[in-house]
Amino acid sequence: MLRDPRPAAIFFDVGDTLVRAHPSWPAVYETVFPEFGISVEPEDFEGAWREAFAEWEIDGRFEASEEASYQRFKDLDGRIFARLGYPDLPDEFFRAIEVAFSRRSSWYVFDDVVPALDALRRAGFRLGVISNWGWAAPELLHDLELAAHFEGLTISARVGFQKPRPEIFRHALEQLDLRPHEALHVGDSYAADVLGARAVGVRAVLIDRDERVRVHRAPEQDPGVPIVRDLLQLLDLLGLPRPADVAPH
Repeated sequence: MLRDPRPAAIFFDVGDTLVRAHPSWPAVYETVFPEFGISVEPEDFEGAWREAFAEWEIDGRFEASEEASYQRFKDLDGRIFARLGYPDLPDEFFRAIEVAFSRRSSWYVFDDVVPALDALRRAGFRLGVISNWGWAAPELLHDLELAAHFEGLTISARVGFQKPRPEIFRHALEQLDLRPHEALHVGDSYAADVLGARAVGVRAVLIDRDERVRVHRAPEQDPGVPIVRDLLQLLDLLGLPRPADVAPH
């Protein structure tokens, strides 16, 4: 059970918290490959993606515009494919990736998400999103029929800061006119979601859908962070009944 006081609002990360790429990140990229003569093994892609993302992450402020968002993700993808032996891909390739990830069919909403969000709203919680995502995140959340559950959508590309920077959390709090102690944040990244939220005085819950905590180990040194496997367990943590028509996980 989450200790008192009960939060007035709950913010959620998006990727690997509410949705995941369908059927996987590499598979969505692969839909673009044939047109451009690209062939990549999934395990090679995974390694290149992790290396590129680690050096690409931006700690400071960046331009909050649609074109700047595209250029940032083009830079990330360019780093990935340069590692895979494709250093000079045309702009059309990166635009095609952007389109592929904007499709509703490229995303899977976890089965527990909508029932849990409905239960939280019925219990009187205000809900919002805080996500490191591209410019089109609000449109995607509308397409996935998730946006209506939230009072505010705080998206890094539209704010100019990404988690764990305090500015993105403060923006979300201001949007809902909340003080830090009135909010709870739920996300899958210990560094971005837990430490980022705590830095501004917001309590945090780590969601670990794939038992990655055992690999990263950071929360094992931080027994104060609650860990849930899905949003039904978040309901348990808040002392709320689970929806009767949702199978236990």
